[in-house]
Amino acid sequence: MMASLSISVVLTHFNKGPLLQRTIESLNPDLPELSEIIVVDDCSTDPQWPEFSKHLEELYFPKLKIIRNQDNQGPARRLNQGGNNAQGDYIFFMDADDVLVPNRLKDIANQLQVSNCDLFYGNKVKTHNLDVIQQHPNMDTSISEDPLSFIIQHNIMEMCVMSTKSVWQKSGGCNPSLFIQDESLSLQLGRVAQKLLFTETPTVFVILDEEETKQKRGNNRLSQNLNQQHHDTFITIYDFLNSNQLTQSQQHKLKQKALSTYWKSLKFRNKKTFIEFIYYILGKSYPEKLWVKRQAQLKSYFEQLDHVRKPN
Repeated sequence: MMASLSISVVLTHFNKGPLLQRTIESLNPDLPELSEIIVVDDCSTDPQWPEFSKHLEELYFPKLKIIRNQDNQGPARRLNQGGNNAQGDYIFFMDADDVLVPNRLKDIANQLQVSNCDLFYGNKVKTHNLDVIQQHPNMDTSISEDPLSFIIQHNIMEMCVMSTKSVWQKSGGCNPSLFIQDESLSLQLGRVAQKLLFTETPTVFVILDEEETKQKRGNNRLSQNLNQQHHDTFITIYDFLNSNQLTQSQQHKLKQKALSTYWKSLKFRNKKTFIEFIYYILGKSYPEKLWVKRQAQLKSYFEQLDHVRKPN
């Protein structure tokens, strides 16, 4: 017989408006095992948000808890804020404008218990068709007893993750010096987890409605700012490499990705040159040598990028 479990859900929020309610509904808020839904608002500027947030608190009382902030620090710090306030045995993180497959929340926690895993990552899928959300009632999973290597090898960083509370606490959360959390969250959790439960079965959906995307998501989508993405990916890896004892294989993969991120940034900014292309090719085969030679230079490059948000 499985022990009783309690689940906390953490959603970071900035001007998501009505999309947030759709996300909350997909969590099945009446689920007995769902003890709390923590929404960490990152100082939303939407004039309708104060009234709408009160409506949500009344509608989902007593499970919904909104943490209101007076400054905008980015999802990495807000996710840490939510995770550190969570009281459940398991903490589930997803984006506040995505949709979870029906009944998936309890299923994930149950499978973590049965398999004695302490970390879960699920597949996040983009779709224009709401009907597909109902087409994946069963979840096929695999288990890795080397979570960090698995995460690095498969480049896992989707915002569809559940961990035990103890793993969250041991991880220290996302790198607080960064704005975007994805890369940092997966590496930090993978570093301390003992067993990873993973599924390629679609679990969280990004709903791509053209009008909705333009009017409601608009410029709030961090994915539009590639300078920010490239900066946060590189600095996450740089800091992680210099703060942890990693295997040679783990270092090899992370250095390859960091060097590749630099090349992607040059291409995006139309700054690529022939010599940088040669460095990029060499970095695929000899990332350790290139990293020793260039890491300080590349860090300086990313620190000087324009249009990059950094928490105060």
